Amino acid sequence: MTAPPLTAASAAGARPSGRRRPSARTRSFRWRGLRGRATLAFAALALVLSAVTALAVWSTVSSYLLVLREKAVVAQAVANADQLQRGLATQGLTAPQLLSQLPRETGSTSLVVTGGEWSTTSLTTGREALPEELRRVVVAGQPAAQRIEVDGRPRLAVGLPLAGVDAAYFEVFPLDELDSTYRVLSAVLAGAVLALPLGALLLGRWATRPALRPLERVAEAAAAIAAGDLRARIDPCGDPDLEPIAASFNETAAALERRVRSDARFAADVSHELRSPLTTMVTAAALLDGHRSSLPEDGQEALDLLRADLDRFTRLVQDLLEISRADAGSADVVLEDVHLPSLVEHALPAGLRGRLVVAPEAGALVVRADKRRLERVVANLVDNAERHGGGLSAVRVEAGDGEARVCVDDDGPGVAPEERERVLERFARGRGSASTSTCGAGLGLSLVARHVHLLHGRLEVRASPSAGARFVVALPAREVRP
Repeated sequence: MTAPPLTAASAAGARPSGRRRPSARTRSFRWRGLRGRATLAFAALALVLSAVTALAVWSTVSSYLLVLREKAVVAQAVANADQLQRGLATQGLTAPQLLSQLPRETGSTSLVVTGGEWSTTSLTTGREALPEELRRVVVAGQPAAQRIEVDGRPRLAVGLPLAGVDAAYFEVFPLDELDSTYRVLSAVLAGAVLALPLGALLLGRWATRPALRPLERVAEAAAAIAAGDLRARIDPCGDPDLEPIAASFNETAAALERRVRSDARFAADVSHELRSPLTTMVTAAALLDGHRSSLPEDGQEALDLLRADLDRFTRLVQDLLEISRADAGSADVVLEDVHLPSLVEHALPAGLRGRLVVAPEAGALVVRADKRRLERVVANLVDNAERHGGGLSAVRVEAGDGEARVCVDDDGPGVAPEERERVLERFARGRGSASTSTCGAGLGLSLVARHVHLLHGRLEVRASPSAGARFVVALPAREVRP
């Protein structure tokens, strides 16, 4: 089968396969992002508007209810005062007798003062319950009303002078029902002030989704290009706000794609041009090696150096050809079921197979992979450990969490955490490399990262138990053989 178009490694020089980017769903809503700020703005505006509206409603409604209540009790007090005034003037009854005949609402108390003597309909509410200023004003001939508290409960006291009989009438009305209404109203308004911003959060999240969708398209296309798909483009879909951004982005992406493919073709052309003279030199070196015994000692040493350099040059050209094919998007991936322990053992040099350790749970582990590429991965990691890592320590095959892992440990100084991504890039070598020779161009690990990416796996650099470097290749586990 054909490999996916241009991998992340091909676009950026073998990015670490283990690097995990946050998904679009995770990135789509962050409070510090544009969408989050817009949603919070919705909520803040709703909070301010709901608070102002609640205060206005409270002020208007509470004042209106109080006015209605005052009108009702004043009307009742005036009617009772008229009845009491007529009784005192014509019926010859005492004040207590007349008070007992007055209609009263539940919880109200009537009081009258005639000739300096007070009478009341309540055993608990007497003249002491009335403010002195209220009594003085009413006795002086002016009607008045005042909110008071009796036994900790709200009341409205109304005082009316009784002209012609030298008396004053007071009536104390309960305001418990009005206070209860106030409490219900305040609870409703407080709930609205709290609920509206929450609703605005949901509304803002919903409303900003289509508004910010163009930016999400840009982000998705950019992520696809970063992952190696240089053919990713933005479809404006007739959106006038997105069209200029899409046009600029698509032009930039097209230019980048042309540049990458041009570089890939250049590398491929150079590598192909090098193969012919390289083949000639290898053949000549082999011919000289056939007459090795006739060469002087200095000539034999020079021949050995030549053959070593030719071997290194051959690997370099092969690696460059492999990279150029991947950069050009022509890397083929042939997937098949592979018994992982057997493949790893086969990829190891005969002298190093004794260092293979297969975990009990991984003895029958099968993965779906490109056999040739996976063998190259293991071989390159082992070669890296031997050449630059102080020697191979162990190769472990493990399984767990639905994936298969191949761990290659070396005896070198390890790779510093800040260098673990850089060593997987092209032409990069760790500063702590155990080998001080100049052999190797720094393409082996880059190719490993590329192969692992094409196999939909993950490559990580860790510390080994012996404090050296550990390269972990993780692949999806397909099945376990019975």
